Amino acid sequence: MKRLWAIVLSLVVALPLLGEDDPWARLVAGDRLPELSVELTDGTTITSADLEGKVVWIALWASWCPSCRKEFKRLAGSDEFRALTQRDGFLFLPIAREESAATVVAWLKEKGYPFVAAPDPEREIYSLFAEQEIPRNIIVDGRGVIRHHSSRYSRSELKAMATLAAELLEEAAPQEGCEMVVNPPQ
Repeated sequence: MKRLWAIVLSLVVALPLLGEDDPWARLVAGDRLPELSVELTDGTTITSADLEGKVVWIALWASWCPSCRKEFKRLAGSDEFRALTQRDGFLFLPIAREESAATVVAWLKEKGYPFVAAPDPEREIYSLFAEQEIPRNIIVDGRGVIRHHSSRYSRSELKAMATLAAELLEEAAPQEGCEMVVNPPQ
């Protein structure tokens, strides 16, 4: 009987931490992307204005985080994710919480990952999205609306995010055979 109560108590404590009921999230699905500016490890600066019209996958992570390491390994090996990165209108924006540029560059190089990242040594960007916990993933549509915000690593979650990003890209793509009427006849 004690064991049953321990299980029930564990579930009561853990359930609020799962899914969209994230107690540490500052922004959730439906919120607008905040104004931001990040400098990537290749020297490129990306601002909110640069993200307009793009589907953006923001990954908040750190090289010392075991779950983040698993997530990056899974992303780098995912056919769906690689296909997304080849599409016009998609941007993967990994932001390294509490990491220096030198640490980020060295870690990405050591692991052989083909992307650049933005160091966030003072948690300035991270704190726009959340108070605690990594990894975090945010999918933003072309209108700057957050469509998904999750924390913790799971294979099924990554697959669902890749599917959502692909669907958002399809929604944003011009439909073949459609014409846009600029000045309708009166």
